[in-house]
Amino acid sequence: MRWKLLVGNVLAVLLVGILGWVLVRGRAAEELVNDVAPSVDRSTSLLDAVHAQDGDQFVDAVEAATHDNNLAAVFAADSESAQRDAAFTFAEAMARQIGAGLPRRGRPAELVAVLTADGRVVGRNADRRLDAGRNVGQEFPAVAHALQAPRGHVVRDYIRYGEQGWLEVAVAPVIVNDTLRGGLLVGFVLADSAARSDAQRVGVDVGYLFRDGNNCMVQSLSVGQQAEKEQLRAWCNQRQLQNLLRGRQAATLTLGGNEYVAMSIPMPGAYSANNAGAIVLRSLTAARSPADDVALPALLAMVLGMLVVLGYNLYLAMYLEKPIEQIEDGLLQIINGNREHRINVEHPELGGIVYRVNQLVSELTGVDEGDGSSGGSGG
Repeated sequence: MRWKLLVGNVLAVLLVGILGWVLVRGRAAEELVNDVAPSVDRSTSLLDAVHAQDGDQFVDAVEAATHDNNLAAVFAADSESAQRDAAFTFAEAMARQIGAGLPRRGRPAELVAVLTADGRVVGRNADRRLDAGRNVGQEFPAVAHALQAPRGHVVRDYIRYGEQGWLEVAVAPVIVNDTLRGGLLVGFVLADSAARSDAQRVGVDVGYLFRDGNNCMVQSLSVGQQAEKEQLRAWCNQRQLQNLLRGRQAATLTLGGNEYVAMSIPMPGAYSANNAGAIVLRSLTAARSPADDVALPALLAMVLGMLVVLGYNLYLAMYLEKPIEQIEDGLLQIINGNREHRINVEHPELGGIVYRVNQLVSELTGVDEGDGSSGGSGG
């Protein structure tokens, strides 16, 4: 008996409690995600502003570097070897100087190359012989345009530079005595650290996408590891990068088991149009997670209710079970021939039933209830 009472009441409490928890959690999650899409749109605008501001600072730093006397000395050197050595020394120092002056980067530039007027590398940082003579003017239209544009014009773009991957670059002509002597190419790798830095500034996750032939390449991503990059790359290939970069494109996708609202935008750069873009992501999974805290009181109330029901039903079962067993034993004795036996159970709720049972037995057996070995109590 007691187990029937317990199971029935516990199931009722569980059903009502779980239903209440699901409804509260669902409603809370719905309210929490209402602002996700608008916040992604706001963060996209903020990332655009961040890129514009940082790009202006980057361009100004590179343009200022072209007026450095040490750069003029590179072109004044009397031999190719001397020019290469002077270019290496200048590039090493300038990589640190420009990096220190740009808070978003916070590290030396990965590429600083001094160029001839036709776009060939005189020398660069990292290794004095590295890329010497390489014609980057032919490889990258942005370099050619910077060297052919009106004096003082700095071009900003995104280029894939060998094993270093995609770089954000600025190219400026070098003018000495009103004559174009060459150019200065400065680049920062768009590493995961850059994506994480931008993510902190705009308040959501950020990734940078580039066109690699007919495929999409995920250069950097602020969330997850390589697995998430591969998932984002597969999603990008399905959508095709050039389609994603036609203005702002909103979508939902899954990375690392988490669902995200995403918005893709083209990166600034006349020569990287449809080839370079950013994607802003905000996790719907994370946005919904506080719903568990909101619904927690309902869950706790269910647990508390279940404990109360368990305790009360245990008490009720024990309160009724013993006198019922006594009544059953008494009836069994009478059935077995002890006609003088009467049920003697004192119980507020069952006393009246015991009295009527004893009265009925007396009438059926012809034995007066007062003559029996035991008397019933009317409770």
